Order: sequence, then structure tokens, then C-alpha cells
Amino acid sequence: MIQVHLPDRVLDDARERQQVGEASLTEAEALRIASRLRKGIAHLPDKEYREQLHKRLREFAADQDVDLPTPDTRSTFWSYRLEDHPQINMEPGEALYSMHMAAAYTEAQNSITPNTLRYLEGTPGGKALGELHLWDTELQDALELDEKAGLALAYEAWGTLSEKYAAKTENEALFFMAELNPGTVAYQTESRQLRQDGKLDIIQFMYPAPAQKYADLAPETQELLASQAVRAQVHTFSYDENDTKYTPLTKAGHLDLEQLKALPTPEAQRAAVLEVCARVAVMDGPARAAEAESLIEEIKTLRPDHEVTLPSVEDQQWAASLRGRSQESPAAQTPTPAPAVSTHGQYLPGVTVNAKVGPVVPQPLPAKTVAAVAPTHDFLPGVTPQAVSVATQDKSATPATPPQAPPAPEQSRDTGLGV
Repeated sequence: MIQVHLPDRVLDDARERQQVGEASLTEAEALRIASRLRKGIAHLPDKEYREQLHKRLREFAADQDVDLPTPDTRSTFWSYRLEDHPQINMEPGEALYSMHMAAAYTEAQNSITPNTLRYLEGTPGGKALGELHLWDTELQDALELDEKAGLALAYEAWGTLSEKYAAKTENEALFFMAELNPGTVAYQTESRQLRQDGKLDIIQFMYPAPAQKYADLAPETQELLASQAVRAQVHTFSYDENDTKYTPLTKAGHLDLEQLKALPTPEAQRAAVLEVCARVAVMDGPARAAEAESLIEEIKTLRPDHEVTLPSVEDQQWAASLRGRSQESPAAQTPTPAPAVSTHGQYLPGVTVNAKVGPVVPQPLPAKTVAAVAPTHDFLPGVTPQAVSVATQDKSATPATPPQAPPAPEQSRDTGLGV
């Protein structure tokens, strides 16, 4: 079900925002803004000019104020659109873009208690970046950029601001979307930033999970996929590694529903979902190291003959480079390469590996019942695993993926966000 009640006045406000949209710039306004952005670099050769323009906008976005107005302020995030929802009063076939839903809901809550919520575009930094109208084609023309280059500039600037916004988020993070899509900033930047900062548990989805996708799965698996924490890590969309928005995180978080449906038991399906969560946890780094270890141990219990595949060292290094960009901890930037025989990577401290017999814990653990051995994830409902000792083999040495920056957010006033 939807996480909160959305009164008609919120829907009406969202409709009005969507209908009004944002006024296009006049040519004179675009030239005025472009003059500011081009000052001192307009004379440069085209390649250098574009590099300096990107650098200037990145620095501008990174300097903007997206701090919480109060320690208790919650944050909203948005992606794509809301349509055909059975629990709210929408017209047949109506679609409301989630950006407007997040803004309308935020303003409604703040009208009751100021600074209860915030949304990116309403922060001081969001307003300052919005005043540059980077999505406007008039401005892109004034900057002497074609459509592709103009969108890339806007994506990067807003992506930089979004990353900082997520890093500043505390308390509850309300996601106005049904699921994460790997082509969006919500997946590649915002949820990643929250998870790697140890804030997975504050992510709450405001729209219900896409239950129709899961109809052929075991009931336990459907429940698992609808849980908040799993939704905040996995995606079910096919992808192309040649796509400009593809990153190693796209691969790590992908759950193939057809392969999942082919698994014969609820236990096997659960293990497959947990394996994706484990891959994402490894990519998220030190803040989720213990969780990654726990997930892997549960997978081994659920599917004793299955070899767990985790991200390659190269993919983990790519992820660490992103953490190093937003954190000043030198240790976060370059992970120690994993032992060649381990499926665990470097995120399983205290475990030694024998290539023939599998992981061995140096100090024996006290005897426990099966129920006590089972990892306790309050967000992972389902079966009770049976403890079995197994050997594992390394499958982490996948071909390296060239490092690249994560994709930036969807166009803030785009009329084609829906999928």
C-alpha cells in the first residue's frame, strides 16, 4: 500500500505544478546567464572550453547550501511518475510526475509544521542551480552547446548537487517512486550515497512495489521483494553496458526476474535475491561490511551447492573512488584486493579461506541452534535456513569495467520521464 495518505489538495497542487511547468527563457535572458557562465573561458578551444564549463558548474553545485534546516527535517527524493494508483483519486490514464508529487506533499506538510520536509529543488542550493536554467534549450544554444552536450552539462551539475543533498540527509528519506531504475540518479547516486553512509534503514518508498512483476514468484519471494530495504538496493530492468548511464553498480544491483522465476523453491529464490543485496552491500563499502558477510553466510546455508558471485576487484575500486569523492577518508578510496580464492572480497574481516575446504573462522563459535545461526535481517522475511558447511569458489574475477561517473538526475522539468 502507499506509505502515507495523499489528500486531494496535494494531488491538485501536483497537477497545477505539472500544468504550469517552467517558463522558457527568452533569448536575452539566456544570453545574460550564458555570459556569466562563459566569462573568462569563451575564447578557449572547444574541448577545453567544455571541460572548463563542466568544472565551473560542478564547483558551483558543490558549493551550494543543501543543509537540513532543522535536525529533525526529513528529505524527499523523486523519480519517474505516479499513474493508475488504486488508492488515490486519479483520473483514468492520468500520470503525475513524481517531482511535482514530492514538492506538493512537502509544501503541504510544511504548511502544518514548518521545515518538516524538504525537496531538492526547494533547497537554497536547488533554487540557485535552478536559476541557471541548465535544461533550457535557449541557454544551451547561448552556451554554444548542442543538445547532447547541453544535457550532459545539466545532468552533471544536478548530479553533483543531488549527491550532496543525499549526503546531508538524516532522519527519514521518502522516495516518491515505485522502484529504482538504474538509469536514474535515485539509483546511481542518491540511494547509493544513503546506503554507503549506513542509512539504508531510513529509506521509505511512498508508492507500492510493482506487484504485477512478481506475480509468478513464491509468496515469500514477493514479500521479500516488496520490503523497503530490498527495494532500496535492487533493480529488475535490463541494461546495456554500452549505455552512457551504465555503471558497475547497474550490474551489481540487477535481479533477473526470469531466472528468479525458474528457481524451484522459495529458499532458492530467497538466496538469489540476497545475492544481489550482498553484491550491492559490497559495492557500498565498509559501512555495510558486516551486513555483506551475514548475507553471504545465509546464502550458503540456503543454497549449499551454489557459488556466490560478488563484484570484481575493479568494480569495487570504482565504487570506492565514488566514496572517496564524497568522503575525505583516504581509506575509503582504494580497497585492498581480495584473496584469489575468496568469494567474499575484502569485506569479510576475520575469515581465512582454504581453497579446498572453504571459509574457516579462526576461533570456533559456540554451539547454536539452527534458529540462532540464521542471520537476523528484520527486512528479509521468509524461510528458516538449515546450517550446512560448504566449499566456495571464486567467481569475482569478472572482466574489468572502465571507470565512469554515475549518471546524473532526470531532467527536472522533462515531460518524458515515464517508463
